[in-house]
Amino acid sequence: MYLKRLEIQGFKSFADKTKLEFKPGITLVVGPNGSGKSNIADAIRWVLGEQSVKSLRGGKMEDVIFAGSEQRRPLGMAEVSLTVDNSSGLFPLEYNEITVTRRLYRSGESDYLINRVPCRLRDIHNLFMDTGVGREGFSIIGQGKVDEVLSVKPEVRRGLLEEAAGIVKYRYKKREAVQKLAETENSLVRLSDIIGELTRQEEPLAEQAKKATQYKSKKTELDSLEIGLIIAENEHCRNRLEKVEGKLERLELEIEETKTNYHQMQSSEEEYKLELQQKDEELALYREKIYQENLTLEKNESEKKLIRERMASLAVQTEQLEQEREQLHQEEKLLQQELVTHRSQEDLLLKELAEGQEKLCHYEELLAEENEKEAKVKAELEELKNYHFELLQKGAQVHNEITGLKQRIASLQKQKEQITMREGQMKEEREQVLEKLSFFEKEAEENVLALLNLEKELVIKDRQYLQKREQLQKQQQQNLTCQQERNDLCSRRQLLEEMEKEGQGYAYGVRGVLQLQANKQLEGIVGPVAQIIKVPSAYEKAVEVVLGGSLQHIVTENEEVARQAIAWLKQQKRGRVTFLPLDTVKGQVKRGLVPTGEGVIGCLSELIAYEDRYKGIIEYLLGRVWLVKNLAIAVQKGRETSFRWRLVTLDGETVNPGGSLTGGSIKPNSNSLLSRKRKILELTKKIKEREIVLAQGQKKEAELEIATKEAHHQWEEIKEKMQKLRLREVEVSSVLERWRADKGRQELELEGLQLEIKQTGNEAESLLTQVVRFEQEQKMLEEKTTVCLIKIEELQQKMEKRQAEKLQKNEALTQLRIEVATGEAKLAAYRKEENYYLSRLGQLTQLWEEKVAEKQKIKEKKTELTTSFLAVEESIAHSLQLSQEWEGKLQEMRQVKVNVQEQIGVFAEKIKKYTNLLRRKEEKKHQLQLQQSKLDTAWEAAKRRLQEQYNLTVEEGREKGTVLASRQKSLERIVELKVEINKLGEVNLGAIEEYARLKERLDFLHLQVQDLCEAKKRLEVVIAEMDRIMARKFKETYIQVDQAFQEVFVQLFGGGKAELVLCEPESLLETGVEIIAQPPGKKTQNLSLLSGGERALTAIALLMAMLKVRPSPFCVLDEIESNLDETNISRFTDLLTRFAEETQFIVISHRKGTMEVGHVLYGVTMEETGVSRLVSVKLEDAQKEAS
Repeated sequence: MYLKRLEIQGFKSFADKTKLEFKPGITLVVGPNGSGKSNIADAIRWVLGEQSVKSLRGGKMEDVIFAGSEQRRPLGMAEVSLTVDNSSGLFPLEYNEITVTRRLYRSGESDYLINRVPCRLRDIHNLFMDTGVGREGFSIIGQGKVDEVLSVKPEVRRGLLEEAAGIVKYRYKKREAVQKLAETENSLVRLSDIIGELTRQEEPLAEQAKKATQYKSKKTELDSLEIGLIIAENEHCRNRLEKVEGKLERLELEIEETKTNYHQMQSSEEEYKLELQQKDEELALYREKIYQENLTLEKNESEKKLIRERMASLAVQTEQLEQEREQLHQEEKLLQQELVTHRSQEDLLLKELAEGQEKLCHYEELLAEENEKEAKVKAELEELKNYHFELLQKGAQVHNEITGLKQRIASLQKQKEQITMREGQMKEEREQVLEKLSFFEKEAEENVLALLNLEKELVIKDRQYLQKREQLQKQQQQNLTCQQERNDLCSRRQLLEEMEKEGQGYAYGVRGVLQLQANKQLEGIVGPVAQIIKVPSAYEKAVEVVLGGSLQHIVTENEEVARQAIAWLKQQKRGRVTFLPLDTVKGQVKRGLVPTGEGVIGCLSELIAYEDRYKGIIEYLLGRVWLVKNLAIAVQKGRETSFRWRLVTLDGETVNPGGSLTGGSIKPNSNSLLSRKRKILELTKKIKEREIVLAQGQKKEAELEIATKEAHHQWEEIKEKMQKLRLREVEVSSVLERWRADKGRQELELEGLQLEIKQTGNEAESLLTQVVRFEQEQKMLEEKTTVCLIKIEELQQKMEKRQAEKLQKNEALTQLRIEVATGEAKLAAYRKEENYYLSRLGQLTQLWEEKVAEKQKIKEKKTELTTSFLAVEESIAHSLQLSQEWEGKLQEMRQVKVNVQEQIGVFAEKIKKYTNLLRRKEEKKHQLQLQQSKLDTAWEAAKRRLQEQYNLTVEEGREKGTVLASRQKSLERIVELKVEINKLGEVNLGAIEEYARLKERLDFLHLQVQDLCEAKKRLEVVIAEMDRIMARKFKETYIQVDQAFQEVFVQLFGGGKAELVLCEPESLLETGVEIIAQPPGKKTQNLSLLSGGERALTAIALLMAMLKVRPSPFCVLDEIESNLDETNISRFTDLLTRFAEETQFIVISHRKGTMEVGHVLYGVTMEETGVSRLVSVKLEDAQKEAS
């Protein structure tokens, strides 16, 4: 496997896409300081997954994105792709080439890809793990690695050996395991606290659950008896209801019989009434017939009169018709005369119109001839204008040619002057070359002296930097310890605050009310008693014993809020809670003898802190409790005060009013309701103290970091000055060679300039001849243009004359057209009038015929009216006869009606009798229905009571209800049960379920503790196993590296000896590593006592030895030999050449000796400010071309 290709775009100074192709062997990357060559090593380190911004020489990760320059804008993304050859199958992927890509956007987002497929950073780490390539290997060796070797701390060198041993991943896993172990222990502590708190709640909650169970048992029996009574009452109501319903049923039958007789009488009465109605209708019919006959008589008389009037009207119409016929005959005669006169005038107008049209045709022919002549003149004029335009175009072209030639001549003259001037400058430059050569030779000598002084200064700055760095690391460790302590305190406080927020330690119902307060669903809830008081830690046990469950009593602003909360608890079935309204609860007045004297601390209500508004509550709870030192004093003070007060000791033992004593052992509880609040305050205070210490430490760390950076900056400045001086030495040599080459180039350029002056003169003479020829042509074109303009003017005058004549003829033609159009309009008007006369004559003929027909119709109507008059007289006589007959029948019907009315009166008396009887029976029925309704209501009330109070139907009530020997015994037992239930006092029904949940949670937490203990044991075994593996691997690697170091040291120094010594051999996991070296001709001494060059060469020997023990497929060396002299450079390159047989090297350097061993050379330049550019050369090909 080897590195094939590196592609960079937008990374640091490589703004443009840059590609580096690598081959097995040694590839050199060179370039001046600041050109960006080390950015290539950073790019490889970054794409392999480096996450340390410091290792990438930046302040934040976005610094790796090209930041822009004077000419370029910043880029939004950096991308690096690394391609490795996998033909050997080292990587577990079925590809011959593997490309790893990393992208970073300025928004902070990152992309990782393997062969263009998105992946995670961990996938890239896993891909290169144990291959010798990656963050933990020696694939990239820079000045930082050399600094680690040269560090005065043996522990730092140990880290290098750990990398070589490949145990960094084990140490990382161990750190994860230790972190998990710490988290497990923290979880155990937290679970222990929670279990302790829950255990403290278990005993009182068990008592409450037991009490609730007794309550439920007695309440069940009470409910059963009450249900039995309700069922018995229900049955009694039902029996009475059945009797009433029987009576109602019999009465209903009697009412139905009476109604039948009543309806029969009504039916008979209705029949007579119907007959009476029929007689009335017959009477009305006879009256209607008489009335109709009278109407007919009146109608016939009116019609007779109307016929007479219409006959008189027809006589008048006949006379008018004769007059209209005479008028029509006179109008027809007049129209015939008008038509004859009109036709003679029309013939005269037709003759005049024919003459005008003939004259119009003659003028149109003349105008057509004029238009044809005008078109010919216009065409001739257009042709002359085109010819004139062509002459102007040719003149312009000739003028342009003349102008261009003159400009070219002027340019040639100017060019000749410039060439002459350049010739003088070249002579001056040649004279300056010797001066430059002398200057650079002197500068080279000065550089040698400056390098010697800087090397001495570098050693001093290196020691100062190491001292500052050691102080900084020590301060960082102190700050880290302080930070961890603060985090532990914060974690403990957070646990307690979460317990406080979740209401742990409070009863189920109390937590519900606190949730109401937190959600602001009910205003006026102040909080539990435990939250409104502050108790000194020495008195906590005493206060907890005295208050007990009262610590969970809820204080409210008033009684109304308490009632609303209780209603909510009932609705939600959240158990029972005691409320202490501020407006109703008052303190107890201390009367009589109070405990005093030695051993009496005071009244508990006066020993705790609280707001004044809660004084009534606190006096109510603690106003009659006195705190004493021990039980003996409590008993003594109790006797002295006749046991009127409750006395409590600091250990929680109590002497109760009346003389009873309570005491014994109390299970310690580190997270009680009172101590939890106090501990939160104490932890907050400690956290603030730690934060102050941490801030001071961080300030000191920042100062040390600035001092360290300054020392390192000074060291880097000196080192950079040395690099600049060495680079300058190479540049001076290159400049001297360049000036010698310039001298020969200048002589050749002078000869070329003289030849160019001669050629320029010849070209100018040729151009002058062309200018004379074009000026003659321009004069001839101007003459032709003048002649053409004269002809155009003559034709335009001729054209204007013809257009004037044409205008006159057009006006005459227009006048003729108007006269012809006027004649045609008159002719049309005459013809329209003629048509009107003819049409009117036709209308008169039609009107004459209509009048004749109308006269005939009037004659026919007279005949019809005469016939109608005779018929009406006959109808009048017939109507008089019928009217007399109907009047006789009307008298007969009136007598029949009187007889029917007498029968109807008889039946009305009978109906009245049956109506009274029916009313009495209906009243009796109503009384029975009222009884039925009352019994039904009582029965329904019993059923509703079962439903509302017990949610039972009557059938279910019969099953669940219990009835004793008598109703009285049931009532007596109910009273007994109610007394027993009242004796139980306040009962928390939710305690049963809450106790079950608490028990279940405790069992679950105990299982969790057991699991965590087992996990802790497993983690301890894993950590011990990793320690054993790391110790074994470290020891094996130490032996191998020590042996390889001795061999490489001899190769680099040409003799001598060296070894690695463990500081604490008995502690392989913590021991540091010292380097003992003996260069040839010197005695054995520590690394810090060697010279700068010897120290650098020793560090390289150790790094190369590690690379030999843990070989990497490829290795990037970033200026690690910069501090070596030429002799040591030669030895280093020999060693590099031998290692290159096994490992591919990419060497970043500016040393000439190192450049000579490379196979491929890449040069990094910065022609554009802030932007690096790459130039590549294969050294083997270059050497062949040179030979």
